[in-house]
Amino acid sequence: MSETREADSEVASRLPTRRRRGGVALYGLWQLRDFFVERGLPMFIISGLLGYLTAAPMLPALHRNIASLPPRLVAKWGGTEAATAMLMKDFNTLFLRNFLGAVVFLGALLAMNGIVANDRKQGHYRFLFTKPVAPWRYYGQAFLIHWAGYLGIMTLLALLYGYLVWPVLSVPLVVVLALMFLTYAGITFALSAAARWDWLSLVTVAVAASFLWDRYKDSTSAAAALLYLLPPLHRTSDVYLALAKGEPVPWPLVEWFVGYGVACYLVGLIVLRYRRLAIV
Repeated sequence: MSETREADSEVASRLPTRRRRGGVALYGLWQLRDFFVERGLPMFIISGLLGYLTAAPMLPALHRNIASLPPRLVAKWGGTEAATAMLMKDFNTLFLRNFLGAVVFLGALLAMNGIVANDRKQGHYRFLFTKPVAPWRYYGQAFLIHWAGYLGIMTLLALLYGYLVWPVLSVPLVVVLALMFLTYAGITFALSAAARWDWLSLVTVAVAASFLWDRYKDSTSAAAALLYLLPPLHRTSDVYLALAKGEPVPWPLVEWFVGYGVACYLVGLIVLRYRRLAIV
């Protein structure tokens, strides 16, 4: 009898884990719906408006240049179509250089702001976790779903820009948008798991990292090693400029950003695993 009870106890101890995993997966559709309703639509509208405000001042000059192509430029590029394509390439380079950095930061901020902290502040976690669902699994999955939602919206915006202006959607563009997003999203996730004011903390970290790296990157002081606790955000423009120009992307730099973001994501999961959600 004792052996049977021990076997039953062992089986019972495994059931909550199975239910927990299944329960987290079932939450996925609700998390995706909430993302598009609460974050995705504002992200699409704000990012689209930002793109319009970036491109609109440059479009009149572009149209004038296309309407009155200098003969020497047409001759240089071998025809009107080729000359127009070169003008559009220059326009897209300028647009992407000015737009990408802002939209990645803004997208991460909108996608991840309050991902944990909002439920904590509003007390929703008391209802979410009345069922056997581990918080670190729930919010870890939400992070990935928000990441996928962000990529979907950025792809849609790129297609819309290509339809209205000129095609820009490419594999390198999607890859860079996905990877650079992880830097800011990972920081926000860790801060949201550990504190209440994650959006303000992200802005503070971004400003501090850019300022300190730009000012002390050439310092020979031993204290300068502390800079490596912050990502070199002052160099994100190098990535976006290379992408805008169609030049080789500095992948080692991108890997640094991605590694930092993933590390922050894992820190957030650890905090959620071992720290109670009911914190001040």
